Amino acid sequence: MEYKDLNGCTCRLFFEKGQSQIESRHVLVIGKYNGNWLLTRHHVRGLEFPGGKAEPGEPLEQAAKREVYEETGASVKELKWLAEYTVCTDKPFSKTVFAAIIGDMEQVEWMETDGPALVPELVIDENYSFLMRDAGMEAIIEKVKTVEKW
Repeated sequence: MEYKDLNGCTCRLFFEKGQSQIESRHVLVIGKYNGNWLLTRHHVRGLEFPGGKAEPGEPLEQAAKREVYEETGASVKELKWLAEYTVCTDKPFSKTVFAAIIGDMEQVEWMETDGPALVPELVIDENYSFLMRDAGMEAIIEKVKTVEKW
């Protein structure tokens, strides 16, 4: 699927591994906790799914778990590769999207965010980050909904 993000960049979304031409070093985690979507409150952008950049040499799965914990205090119980998308900017990059079942949550000193937000239904409005409002994210959310345990 090809679409334009809200910054006007062309993006390519893949639901099969190995389709992107650029090695992914970024992660995004679509998590559920007790039937609620796990989001984080970014102090500038608003509500969004946790994610970020993998450290040098860090496997993507480990980066996904670390980012979820740092931004929400949640531990990932189960993680599944879901998609990958490439953003065609001056410095193109790819991001791997994981679906996660969240285990325990604890209060931590949030890094880069104002902590977790649990929402029963995603109603994307002005309280959500611009990252949550493009056609790619809509397709990703719909794909997660087709995986029964998520």
